[in-house]
Amino acid sequence: MSLVVDEFKSHETIRIAKIAGRYLVFDPDAVAFLRRCEHINGTLVGTTPQQPTQNVFLGLPVELRPEEVDILLHKKSAHVVDDADAHNAALQADRNAAFRRRYIASLRNNKQAARYTLSQKSASKTTGKVVCLESNCQDVNSPHPERRDESHIMSMEGKPINRENQSASVGPLAVTPVSSVTLVASASEPNAAFRAVNPTLCDLLKSRGHYTTPGLRFGSRYSVYPGDPLRFHAHFMANEYYWEEQIPILDIVGGGRLATAVKKAFLIGGHDASKGSDLDSIQTYSIEWAAM
Repeated sequence: MSLVVDEFKSHETIRIAKIAGRYLVFDPDAVAFLRRCEHINGTLVGTTPQQPTQNVFLGLPVELRPEEVDILLHKKSAHVVDDADAHNAALQADRNAAFRRRYIASLRNNKQAARYTLSQKSASKTTGKVVCLESNCQDVNSPHPERRDESHIMSMEGKPINRENQSASVGPLAVTPVSSVTLVASASEPNAAFRAVNPTLCDLLKSRGHYTTPGLRFGSRYSVYPGDPLRFHAHFMANEYYWEEQIPILDIVGGGRLATAVKKAFLIGGHDASKGSDLDSIQTYSIEWAAM
Protein backbone atom coordinates (compact mmCIF):
# COMPACT_ATOMS: atom_id res chain seq x y z
CA MET A 1 0.00 0.00 0.00
CA SER A 2 1.28 3.43 -0.86
CA LEU A 3 2.45 6.12 1.52
CA VAL A 4 -0.61 8.22 0.68
CA VAL A 5 -2.96 5.57 2.05
CA ASP A 6 -0.89 5.11 5.22
CA GLU A 7 -0.90 8.85 5.90
CA PHE A 8 -4.68 9.10 5.64
CA LYS A 9 -5.18 6.08 7.85
CA SER A 10 -2.92 7.36 10.60
CA HIS A 11 -3.45 11.12 10.57
CA GLU A 12 -6.65 12.77 9.42
CA THR A 13 -10.00 12.16 7.83
CA ILE A 14 -10.89 13.19 4.31
CA ARG A 15 -12.12 16.74 3.89
CA ILE A 16 -15.31 16.90 1.81
CA ALA A 17 -16.29 20.41 0.76
CA LYS A 18 -20.01 21.13 0.54
CA ILE A 19 -20.53 23.76 -2.15
CA ALA A 20 -24.01 24.69 -3.39
CA GLY A 21 -25.42 21.40 -2.12
CA ARG A 22 -22.74 19.29 -3.85
CA TYR A 23 -20.07 17.23 -2.12
CA LEU A 24 -16.62 17.74 -3.66
CA VAL A 25 -13.14 16.40 -2.92
CA PHE A 26 -10.25 18.55 -4.17
CA ASP A 27 -7.23 16.78 -2.68
CA PRO A 28 -5.70 14.24 -5.13
CA ASP A 29 -4.29 12.19 -2.23
CA ALA A 30 -7.78 11.92 -0.74
CA VAL A 31 -9.16 10.82 -4.11
CA ALA A 32 -6.51 8.10 -4.32
CA PHE A 33 -7.36 6.93 -0.80
CA LEU A 34 -11.08 6.76 -1.60
CA ARG A 35 -10.47 4.72 -4.73
CA ARG A 36 -7.98 2.28 -3.21
CA CYS A 37 -9.40 1.71 0.27
CA GLU A 38 -13.05 2.79 0.30
CA HIS A 39 -14.07 1.53 -3.18
CA ILE A 40 -15.42 4.98 -4.01
CA ASN A 41 -14.29 6.65 -7.23
CA GLY A 42 -16.86 9.45 -7.54
CA THR A 43 -17.32 11.52 -10.68
CA LEU A 44 -14.74 13.92 -12.10
CA VAL A 45 -16.40 17.29 -12.71
CA GLY A 46 -13.47 19.72 -13.13
CA THR A 47 -12.12 21.14 -16.38
CA THR A 48 -8.56 22.02 -17.32
CA PRO A 49 -7.45 25.68 -17.54
CA GLN A 50 -6.13 25.18 -21.09
CA GLN A 51 -9.48 23.89 -22.40
CA PRO A 52 -12.25 25.28 -20.22
CA THR A 53 -14.97 24.28 -22.69
CA GLN A 54 -14.01 20.63 -23.09
CA ASN A 55 -16.32 18.02 -21.57
CA VAL A 56 -14.69 14.66 -22.37
CA PHE A 57 -11.60 14.45 -20.18
CA LEU A 58 -12.54 15.98 -16.84
CA GLY A 59 -10.37 16.37 -13.74
CA LEU A 60 -10.52 17.44 -10.11
CA PRO A 61 -12.61 18.01 -8.10
CA VAL A 62 -14.39 14.69 -7.64
CA GLU A 63 -18.09 14.84 -6.82
CA LEU A 64 -19.51 12.26 -4.40
CA ARG A 65 -23.12 11.16 -4.18
CA PRO A 66 -24.95 11.75 -0.87
CA GLU A 67 -25.12 8.02 -0.13
CA GLU A 68 -21.35 7.72 -0.59
CA VAL A 69 -20.75 10.65 1.75
CA ASP A 70 -23.02 9.04 4.32
CA ILE A 71 -21.06 5.78 4.19
CA LEU A 72 -17.81 7.66 4.80
CA LEU A 73 -19.32 9.56 7.73
CA HIS A 74 -20.56 6.33 9.32
CA LYS A 75 -17.09 4.84 9.01
CA LYS A 76 -15.58 8.07 10.41
CA SER A 77 -13.32 8.28 7.37
CA ALA A 78 -14.37 11.79 6.34
CA HIS A 79 -15.86 15.04 7.55
CA VAL A 80 -18.04 17.53 5.66
CA VAL A 81 -17.16 21.23 5.70
CA ASP A 82 -19.30 24.08 4.42
CA ASP A 83 -16.63 25.53 2.17
CA ALA A 84 -17.83 29.15 2.07
CA ASP A 85 -18.25 29.46 5.84
CA ALA A 86 -14.96 27.69 6.56
CA HIS A 87 -12.93 29.96 4.29
CA ASN A 88 -14.56 33.14 5.56
CA ALA A 89 -13.97 32.12 9.16
CA ALA A 90 -10.33 31.24 8.46
CA LEU A 91 -9.56 34.44 6.56
CA GLN A 92 -11.32 36.78 8.98
CA ALA A 93 -10.09 35.18 12.18
CA ASP A 94 -7.36 36.87 14.17
CA ARG A 95 -4.46 34.51 13.45
CA ASN A 96 -1.38 34.59 15.61
CA ALA A 97 2.19 34.95 14.41
CA ALA A 98 2.91 31.22 14.82
CA PHE A 99 0.14 30.35 12.37
CA ARG A 100 1.47 32.84 9.81
CA ARG A 101 4.97 31.40 10.13
CA ARG A 102 3.70 27.86 9.57
CA TYR A 103 1.73 28.91 6.50
CA ILE A 104 4.67 30.82 5.00
CA ALA A 105 6.94 27.86 5.73
CA SER A 106 4.57 25.55 3.83
CA LEU A 107 4.70 27.86 0.80
CA ARG A 108 8.49 27.92 0.93
CA ASN A 109 8.62 24.13 1.13
CA ASN A 110 6.44 23.86 -1.98
CA LYS A 111 8.68 26.30 -3.83
CA GLN A 112 11.85 24.48 -2.80
CA ALA A 113 10.40 21.15 -3.90
CA ALA A 114 9.53 22.57 -7.33
CA ARG A 115 12.97 24.15 -7.75
CA TYR A 116 14.67 20.91 -6.72
CA THR A 117 12.67 18.97 -9.32
CA LEU A 118 13.63 21.41 -12.07
CA SER A 119 17.29 21.34 -11.06
CA GLN A 120 17.29 17.53 -11.20
CA LYS A 121 15.81 17.61 -14.70
CA SER A 122 18.38 20.18 -15.83
CA ALA A 123 21.24 18.11 -14.38
CA SER A 124 20.01 14.96 -16.12
CA LYS A 125 19.85 16.78 -19.46
CA THR A 126 23.40 18.10 -19.02
CA THR A 127 24.68 14.62 -18.12
CA GLY A 128 23.00 13.17 -21.18
CA LYS A 129 24.70 15.71 -23.45
CA VAL A 130 28.14 14.94 -22.00
CA VAL A 131 27.66 11.20 -22.47
CA CYS A 132 26.44 11.77 -26.01
CA LEU A 133 29.53 13.81 -26.94
CA GLU A 134 31.94 11.30 -25.38
CA SER A 135 30.42 8.41 -27.32
CA ASN A 136 30.59 10.36 -30.63
CA CYS A 137 26.86 10.04 -31.13
CA GLN A 138 26.94 13.12 -33.36
CA ASP A 139 28.70 11.27 -36.18
CA VAL A 140 28.02 13.26 -39.33
CA ASN A 141 29.24 10.38 -41.52
CA SER A 142 26.53 8.02 -40.31
CA PRO A 143 23.54 7.49 -42.63
CA HIS A 144 21.19 8.64 -39.87
CA PRO A 145 22.93 11.41 -37.93
CA GLU A 146 21.51 12.27 -34.56
CA ARG A 147 20.03 15.62 -33.80
CA ARG A 148 22.66 18.26 -33.15
CA ASP A 149 23.15 20.04 -29.88
CA GLU A 150 20.68 22.90 -29.73
CA SER A 151 22.10 24.61 -26.65
CA HIS A 152 23.30 27.38 -29.01
CA ILE A 153 20.91 28.57 -31.70
CA MET A 154 20.80 31.68 -33.84
CA SER A 155 18.42 34.50 -33.11
CA MET A 156 16.61 36.49 -35.79
CA GLU A 157 19.41 39.07 -35.71
CA GLY A 158 22.02 36.39 -36.39
CA LYS A 159 23.41 36.34 -32.84
CA PRO A 160 23.83 33.03 -31.00
CA ILE A 161 21.50 32.35 -28.08
CA ASN A 162 22.63 30.09 -25.26
CA ARG A 163 19.59 28.23 -23.97
CA GLU A 164 21.37 26.96 -20.89
CA ASN A 165 22.34 30.46 -19.79
CA GLN A 166 18.86 31.68 -20.61
CA SER A 167 17.21 29.05 -18.41
CA ALA A 168 19.70 29.67 -15.63
CA SER A 169 18.80 33.36 -15.59
CA VAL A 170 15.16 32.67 -14.80
CA GLY A 171 14.17 34.04 -11.42
CA PRO A 172 12.67 32.17 -8.47
CA LEU A 173 9.56 30.15 -9.12
CA ALA A 174 6.21 31.63 -8.17
CA VAL A 175 4.29 28.69 -6.73
CA THR A 176 0.52 29.01 -6.52
CA PRO A 177 -0.88 26.73 -3.80
CA VAL A 178 -3.31 24.15 -5.19
CA SER A 179 -4.93 23.61 -1.81
CA SER A 180 -5.82 25.72 1.20
CA VAL A 181 -5.56 22.85 3.67
CA THR A 182 -2.69 24.58 5.46
CA LEU A 183 -4.79 27.73 5.77
CA VAL A 184 -8.07 26.22 6.94
CA ALA A 185 -7.99 24.21 10.14
CA SER A 186 -9.31 20.67 9.84
CA ALA A 187 -12.29 19.48 11.81
CA SER A 188 -11.51 17.81 15.10
CA GLU A 189 -14.36 15.29 14.90
CA PRO A 190 -16.17 13.76 11.90
CA ASN A 191 -19.70 14.96 11.28
CA ALA A 192 -22.71 12.95 12.27
CA ALA A 193 -24.25 10.94 9.46
CA PHE A 194 -27.46 12.33 8.00
CA ARG A 195 -29.21 9.24 6.69
CA ALA A 196 -32.07 7.19 8.06
CA VAL A 197 -31.55 4.24 10.38
CA ASN A 198 -32.24 1.65 7.70
CA PRO A 199 -29.39 0.54 5.41
CA THR A 200 -29.56 1.02 1.66
CA LEU A 201 -28.70 -0.99 -1.42
CA CYS A 202 -25.55 1.11 -1.82
CA ASP A 203 -24.43 0.03 1.68
CA LEU A 204 -24.83 -3.62 0.74
CA LEU A 205 -22.91 -3.25 -2.52
CA LYS A 206 -20.06 -1.39 -0.83
CA SER A 207 -19.83 -4.00 1.93
CA ARG A 208 -19.41 -6.70 -0.74
CA GLY A 209 -16.50 -4.82 -2.33
CA HIS A 210 -18.38 -3.51 -5.38
CA TYR A 211 -17.82 -0.14 -7.03
CA THR A 212 -20.84 1.91 -8.09
CA THR A 213 -21.14 4.74 -10.59
CA PRO A 214 -24.20 6.66 -11.83
CA GLY A 215 -26.16 4.42 -14.19
CA LEU A 216 -28.11 7.12 -16.01
CA ARG A 217 -26.85 6.17 -19.47
CA PHE A 218 -28.21 2.64 -18.95
CA GLY A 219 -31.53 3.79 -17.51
CA SER A 220 -30.77 2.75 -13.92
CA ARG A 221 -29.60 4.31 -10.68
CA TYR A 222 -26.28 2.47 -10.32
CA SER A 223 -23.78 0.74 -12.55
CA VAL A 224 -22.24 -1.96 -10.37
CA TYR A 225 -18.66 -3.14 -10.96
CA PRO A 226 -16.91 -6.11 -9.31
CA GLY A 227 -13.72 -4.04 -9.04
CA ASP A 228 -12.22 -0.76 -10.14
CA PRO A 229 -14.13 0.58 -13.19
CA LEU A 230 -10.79 1.16 -14.93
CA ARG A 231 -10.21 -2.60 -14.94
CA PHE A 232 -13.66 -4.19 -15.11
CA HIS A 233 -16.91 -3.87 -16.99
CA ALA A 234 -20.13 -3.43 -15.04
CA HIS A 235 -21.93 -6.65 -14.11
CA PHE A 236 -25.23 -5.15 -12.92
CA MET A 237 -27.56 -2.25 -13.59
CA ALA A 238 -29.20 -1.62 -10.21
CA ASN A 239 -32.30 0.19 -8.97
CA GLU A 240 -33.51 0.56 -5.38
CA TYR A 241 -37.16 0.59 -4.32
CA TYR A 242 -39.12 0.75 -1.10
CA TRP A 243 -40.26 -2.68 0.06
CA GLU A 244 -43.98 -1.93 -0.35
CA GLU A 245 -43.51 0.24 -3.44
CA GLN A 246 -45.29 -0.83 -6.60
CA ILE A 247 -42.76 -1.18 -9.41
CA PRO A 248 -44.09 -0.20 -12.85
CA ILE A 249 -43.91 -3.10 -15.28
CA LEU A 250 -42.27 -0.82 -17.85
CA ASP A 251 -39.33 -0.31 -15.47
CA ILE A 252 -38.79 -4.05 -15.24
CA VAL A 253 -39.20 -4.64 -18.97
CA GLY A 254 -37.09 -1.66 -20.00
CA GLY A 255 -34.37 -2.29 -17.42
CA GLY A 256 -34.25 -6.02 -18.09
CA ARG A 257 -34.11 -5.67 -21.87
CA LEU A 258 -31.51 -2.89 -21.85
CA ALA A 259 -29.27 -4.57 -19.28
CA THR A 260 -29.40 -7.87 -21.16
CA ALA A 261 -28.66 -6.12 -24.45
CA VAL A 262 -25.43 -4.66 -23.03
CA LYS A 263 -24.46 -8.02 -21.45
CA LYS A 264 -25.37 -7.08 -17.89
CA ALA A 265 -27.96 -8.19 -15.37
CA PHE A 266 -30.75 -5.98 -14.04
CA LEU A 267 -30.63 -5.85 -10.23
CA ILE A 268 -33.39 -4.52 -7.98
CA GLY A 269 -33.29 -4.36 -4.21
CA GLY A 270 -34.89 -2.86 -1.15
CA HIS A 271 -35.01 -2.90 2.63
CA ASP A 272 -37.29 -5.47 4.26
CA ALA A 273 -38.21 -4.02 7.66
CA SER A 274 -39.38 -7.42 8.93
CA LYS A 275 -35.79 -8.70 8.80
CA GLY A 276 -34.29 -6.05 11.07
CA SER A 277 -32.06 -3.07 10.37
CA ASP A 278 -28.76 -4.68 9.37
CA LEU A 279 -27.38 -5.38 5.92
CA ASP A 280 -29.07 -8.79 5.81
CA SER A 281 -32.41 -6.98 5.62
CA ILE A 282 -31.57 -5.77 2.09
CA GLN A 283 -33.19 -8.18 -0.36
CA THR A 284 -31.94 -8.24 -3.96
CA TYR A 285 -33.28 -9.86 -7.12
CA SER A 286 -31.53 -10.27 -10.46
CA ILE A 287 -33.61 -10.08 -13.65
CA GLU A 288 -32.42 -11.32 -17.02
CA TRP A 289 -34.45 -10.94 -20.19
CA ALA A 290 -34.33 -14.42 -21.70
CA ALA A 291 -36.20 -13.62 -24.93
CA MET A 292 -33.34 -11.67 -26.51
